[in-house]
Amino acid sequence: MTTPDLTTDPGKLRGLTRVTSEDGFFLICALDHLSDFAELLAPDPSTVGFADVVRAKDAVIRAVAPSVTAVLLDAHYGVGHLTASGALPRDVGLMASVEDEDYRIPDGPRRTRHRDGWSTRQIKLAGTDVAKLLWWYRPDGDPATAEHQRQVVRDLVAECAELSLPLVVEPIWYPLPGEDPSSAEWKERRVAGIIQSAVDADRLGVDMLKVEFPGYVDTEQGRAAAATACKELDSSVRVPWVILSAGVGYEDFRTQVRISAQAGACGYLAGRSIWRDAVSTHDPAERARGIEQARGRLDELNAVIREHGRPFLPGRSLDQALARLPEGWFHTWHPTV
Repeated sequence: MTTPDLTTDPGKLRGLTRVTSEDGFFLICALDHLSDFAELLAPDPSTVGFADVVRAKDAVIRAVAPSVTAVLLDAHYGVGHLTASGALPRDVGLMASVEDEDYRIPDGPRRTRHRDGWSTRQIKLAGTDVAKLLWWYRPDGDPATAEHQRQVVRDLVAECAELSLPLVVEPIWYPLPGEDPSSAEWKERRVAGIIQSAVDADRLGVDMLKVEFPGYVDTEQGRAAAATACKELDSSVRVPWVILSAGVGYEDFRTQVRISAQAGACGYLAGRSIWRDAVSTHDPAERARGIEQARGRLDELNAVIREHGRPFLPGRSLDQALARLPEGWFHTWHPTV
């Protein structure tokens, strides 16, 4: 990864720095989950109403906000309500998801499903600092689907450039019909696919990557192979990248964060591995304790990132800014006519 020069786009520069720490790390809690979040709140998900989900997210955000640089929210349950309620503090950045997706993977090739009535323009108008796309992608699968998915990213890159809105893409490698995800062969292909997907997204012009962990940490050999894969990923992309949690157990995720940080990751963007234990208990006292545990986990991850990770510091000196932004620079930057 090389630090991009965003001097000529103060909007994107401001957006990315709003979701990082002062020392340059992305320490982000993901809470843009939809039906999979609601299903954790009660033994019978049909009893969970819209307001119940919003209130649960409000409680989690209020608890973890002091330990994160930003939160990732969805339009349906989060962006509007948690901004209006004050759950999202003014000194914590906001990321919003573009897509309308869950983590259920049906058979066959997947194409991005955009949220109806929600756009990158609305994301920008809502005061969001960064837009995020969950991107189902198998470049080795159906060619038409793969090209469709690449075009989705191209279109979003163009839209976000017009809005000076940073775009983070989250490539997800998924099994196709006839594949066995438990086989050693598939796992090996998955690691290579995660790296290739990140490279493809990077080349399409995204500003940041949210990446699946390219490997497995259940054995010493697996951890060593994963470290090699993370280094390959880092050397192959030009934009900052962070690791996602994919709902793995917290202890495994902490190991993944350390390995990825040692390879050059700039932080994490994690959800269920952090707060699932808090949300999935139905006893109010246990839930309160679980939320406090979630904050403790974030503090622990922050220490790991700061010890091993590579900071994202895209700013330039004033002399460089003067050279890149000469007098009257704004006449050609998003001109009004």
